[in-house]
Amino acid sequence: MSQPVRPDASNGQVGESASNAVRSDGWLPALEGLRAVAVLCVVIHHVSFLSGLTNSFARLGGVLARLDVGVAIFFALSGFLLYRPFAHAAIHSQAHPPVRRYLWHRALRILPGYWAMAVVALLWLNIDYLRSVWDWAVPLLLAQIYQPLRLPVGMEQTWSLATEATFYLALPVIAVLGRRMGGRTPLQRARRQLALGAVLVLAGLTWNAYAHNPDSPLPGLAVLWLPAFLDWFGIGIMLAVLASWPPSTTSPVLLAGLTGSGPGRGDEDLWSATPRGLRVFTFAPGTSWLIAGALLWIASTPIAGPRGVEPTRPIESTIEHLVFLLVAWFLIAPLVGPGAGGVPRAFLDQPVIRFVGRISYGIFLWHLLALEVCFRLIGLTRMNSSFWVLLVLTLALTIPAAAATYYLIERPTQRLRRFLARRHNRRRPGIVAADTPLQTPVPALQAAGPAERPALPARLVAPADPAEAQHQGGDRDEEQAGRNRDQ
Repeated sequence: MSQPVRPDASNGQVGESASNAVRSDGWLPALEGLRAVAVLCVVIHHVSFLSGLTNSFARLGGVLARLDVGVAIFFALSGFLLYRPFAHAAIHSQAHPPVRRYLWHRALRILPGYWAMAVVALLWLNIDYLRSVWDWAVPLLLAQIYQPLRLPVGMEQTWSLATEATFYLALPVIAVLGRRMGGRTPLQRARRQLALGAVLVLAGLTWNAYAHNPDSPLPGLAVLWLPAFLDWFGIGIMLAVLASWPPSTTSPVLLAGLTGSGPGRGDEDLWSATPRGLRVFTFAPGTSWLIAGALLWIASTPIAGPRGVEPTRPIESTIEHLVFLLVAWFLIAPLVGPGAGGVPRAFLDQPVIRFVGRISYGIFLWHLLALEVCFRLIGLTRMNSSFWVLLVLTLALTIPAAAATYYLIERPTQRLRRFLARRHNRRRPGIVAADTPLQTPVPALQAAGPAERPALPARLVAPADPAEAQHQGGDRDEEQAGRNRDQ
């Protein structure tokens, strides 16, 4: 079990592992590996269900049935990565990222690869149901969660991408709301931003319970709409605020009561203001991930509702959402907090895991079509197949398709985006390039006493352009190299 790692105050230097945990552009490499974990959870969840293992009496089936927690991880990562530059700008009274550019980049990230997969799925499996332009437009515009029975065969998983796209549109509105909450000092603004994240969490849990109520007037698909997942996005937003917390201030409002912090603690950073017990549960990767595993085991019991697609009661849905929220928190928090090292981060930093995370969007897009190949062309039986055989075949078909999507669609699209950004900036030389990271200075570390440890936000510098979100697997190393060449 790993122990919390803190900056070395004895010589005023940050530990080597801590300094390597965050790149100079604010990108957190471990999160790329975490995307691999999340997408593999989704794939295994679907393979388990379609092989019939989920509904068997095996205890393993109960655990695999809850691996749709990968969606919660993706949504929380989106909340963190996309809201972080907005939180940083609001707290430190800087200009928000341009909304038009933000939306353009989000569209370039998800639509080209999605359209390639959708055309294949629609032509191969759904052509008999496409009788009008509208029938094509609904899935291509990610509107399938708003039309009854509009989840096309082979791309049923894209309901979460449609919800994600709605979050993309809503995020600038959330950012404006957070900015209008005001505050005279950075600390006040940070506290109000944190409160906004907590309100979103409560709103998501409330909507989810209401939408699952049999007497609710909401349509059945309301359980797939954005309000039902504001809790998962909300914890990502809260982590983004904590990562942007103003240095040399008191602890966050959620921690102040636990620490007994007062005016005299104004020079201490987020790490120092967090009580020892909470440090272990929040910032120690090994301990935190063990807690996440225990919570997932609890969720595999009937307390979180049925294993399959049967309707759930409001209390069961709320429990599942809350447990998944906590699992996502305990998986992500130690990767974005001041702790460094540990088995989880070493695991996520493995080249194979990083590669899977890089192509995770393609894996998400193509894996259900790969399953259809197994059933329709190879001859396996739906709901009555070997789980392991089906899993191996699915991954063998999915990974090459995902890699091709990444190298032939995603990377060329991002190069085109950077090319257009450079042309735009040559015409308007006073505008900072979209791919140029914020030049937030990191204070020099002097050999001093324990009170002069570097603050967490100084090591989590928000990028000017929001980083990749839910199902995206951008090659940040390649992008950063491109930035260096362009400067």
